[in-house]
Amino acid sequence: MTTIKTYQCQTCFQNNQVQIELSFCSESIDLIEDCYVCCNPNTISYTIEDQKIKYFEVVKTY
Repeated sequence: MTTIKTYQCQTCFQNNQVQIELSFCSESIDLIEDCYVCCNPNTISYTIEDQKIKYFEVVKTY
């Protein structure tokens, strides 16, 4: 099962989306996604528990 999460780019502040797989069991994920508008990277961190997003954070990647 997947879900789409909307986040704001930390450089240009435009909305972006990332697809998240919810079937992982109690797993913390870190990934880098480029903004669809300005192409700058964002680090996305999230934790999945019981097929729900328990933690979600986006920070600027330097």
